[in-house]
Amino acid sequence: MSKKKDKREEIFSFPEFNKEEYRAKETRDSIITIFSVFYAFIIAIICYSLVRMTPIGGSVMFIGFVAPFGLIKILPLFFDTSEFEKKNWFGPMIMSFMAWLGLIILLSNPPFNDIAKPKFQQIETYVEMDGQWNETEVIGIDTPFVLVISVKDNLEVGDVQFSASKGTNGFLNSQLMEKVEADNEFGIEGNSLYYYYFENGLDIASYSFVFTASDTSENPNSKTIILTIG
Repeated sequence: MSKKKDKREEIFSFPEFNKEEYRAKETRDSIITIFSVFYAFIIAIICYSLVRMTPIGGSVMFIGFVAPFGLIKILPLFFDTSEFEKKNWFGPMIMSFMAWLGLIILLSNPPFNDIAKPKFQQIETYVEMDGQWNETEVIGIDTPFVLVISVKDNLEVGDVQFSASKGTNGFLNSQLMEKVEADNEFGIEGNSLYYYYFENGLDIASYSFVFTASDTSENPNSKTIILTIG
């Protein structure tokens, strides 16, 4: 007869919870998170200074993407990372990047900075009909008309100018456009509008107009249109 083997039941028991060790790890992780945000703040200030003082512009985004990896070398200088696993590095790096992104967006907009260019919108022409100025797309030869363009900026538009050419010959250079004010003589209504009055009209031809606008932070932008007379 074969002998029956005794079956031993293995009883699983949870390891004893070490409250002090858990508290120490949580405290360390919290301090590292705060340090990561402080690190991101320093990187954001450096990026902001580079944008303000150099023509580097949008290239600072590369610095922001790379900077979190610097924590791999910096954190061991201040904290014990000997027990760090990959997931422990992931948290501070993501937190650092998100903090940097939020700060650089904040510092890149008014009132701290203005890096956005003025934006051109609709262009309109007005001619006088029966004593009133009306919008039109058809302008006759030597007919007085008003050229209007909408320019907006997230802070404030500095000035708007234009140059015009007929074929290969330029005949108007850097003409300053005036801002449309309320109760103007042409009855034009709207915000962020700039105009130029062609008192004697133009000859029959196709004209190229190049508009240039800059804001109070000297960010320039330009737009080209073709205007046909006759």
